[in-house]
Amino acid sequence: MRNGQILLIDIGNTNLKWSIYQAWRLSPVRSATHRGVTAEQLADVCWDGMSSPDQIYLANVAGAELGSALAGWMQEQWGRAPHWVQSVAAAHGVTNGYRDPGQLGVDRWLTLLAVHRQESGAVCIVDCGTAITLDVMDGSGRHFGGLILPGLDLMRESLLRQTQIPRVTDVPVDTLFARDTATAVAAAAINSAAALIERALSQAEMICGMRPKLILTGSDAQRISAQLAVPYQIDHELVMKGLVVLAESAGEV
Repeated sequence: MRNGQILLIDIGNTNLKWSIYQAWRLSPVRSATHRGVTAEQLADVCWDGMSSPDQIYLANVAGAELGSALAGWMQEQWGRAPHWVQSVAAAHGVTNGYRDPGQLGVDRWLTLLAVHRQESGAVCIVDCGTAITLDVMDGSGRHFGGLILPGLDLMRESLLRQTQIPRVTDVPVDTLFARDTATAVAAAAINSAAALIERALSQAEMICGMRPKLILTGSDAQRISAQLAVPYQIDHELVMKGLVVLAESAGEV
């Protein structure tokens, strides 16, 4: 199939994102939350009235129940089942660093595929979403593993739930040392993430033999990048670009 319409779907912990890849072009990525809605409601919000795509590639870290329900909607509405994307030991020049390759989140696997295609040297990829994940890969595509920590909102909410600190709203951060509770909570979360990223870069440089290029993605990439003292690049389309790698390798475009 050439120049067909390929629906690319990334189901994250909080949001479903999707894009159309056709004629070598990726449409703007759109997003909808899947919290508090049924799979049918979610599908209607995202794709009601959309003509049947020629192929569907679906990456899901939100659990089998949601993924299966959406696949059922697709089968009923379009008569087509999605290609379920999974992490594997090695593919497209990338070697998965996990002892059990399937344990690596498929979203992280896809960012590795995307970045390996577009970068020639060592990289450190940080996805700043509901969870913050960090992965290191050298120029040969060898993945050295990574880190997972709570995202900014999870850090803040867990602190407020487990202490007597008054519940405060999130605030902008422009200093490390805060002079009020709301800023103290927000500054600690953002700067703890930034500090871990900088420490990881130093360790990765020793492993890779060169300073990795830092690439951020995810909804909180801008907030965290503002506290970094190292060069970085932001790319919000890494998962979609990874899905494109799979679609192209399968001869779908």
